[in-house]
This record gives sequence, C-alpha cells and structure tokens, in this order.
Amino acid sequence: MSEGEAWEAGRGVWKFNADRVLSQDEVQIINTEGIVLAVARITGISKCGSRYALLGEVLWGDGRVGHVTGSPHLSRNPVTYI
Repeated sequence: MSEGEAWEAGRGVWKFNADRVLSQDEVQIINTEGIVLAVARITGISKCGSRYALLGEVLWGDGRVGHVTGSPHLSRNPVTYI
C-alpha cells in the first residue's frame, strides 16, 4: 500500500472527538503490526453525517514510514489519541 493509498484509507470516516483531533498537529496511519504507512499534518476535519474524516497534508517520504510507530496503539478502537 502506498502512502497515498494508506492516507485515503485511514483518514476517515470515523467517530471521534473533533476538538481532541484538532488539538493535534499530525496523524500517523499504521497497520495492525504498528508499522507506519503514512504521516500527515492535520489541517482540519470534514463532517460526514455523524462521523468525520481528517483533512491534511501528507508528509511524503517521512522517515517514520516503514518503521514501527513510536506511539503504540494499545486500543482496540481504530482511532487513538496520543
């Protein structure tokens, strides 16, 4: 999966706390093994019914891509706050 494909698949549509998301600078899209697939700077959100999608600028070629995240995702939920 390319960075662009990972961003499109992972950026939404989710139920999340909009204020908490907007207080963050970046998002990492990771797989179930904790490998970073894409990193993006959060620029906003869009409402999709009762859910949201992230808006952002992908940080193409970020050094974290392809490596285990430094922010482990311990929740069973698809979105976590760090």
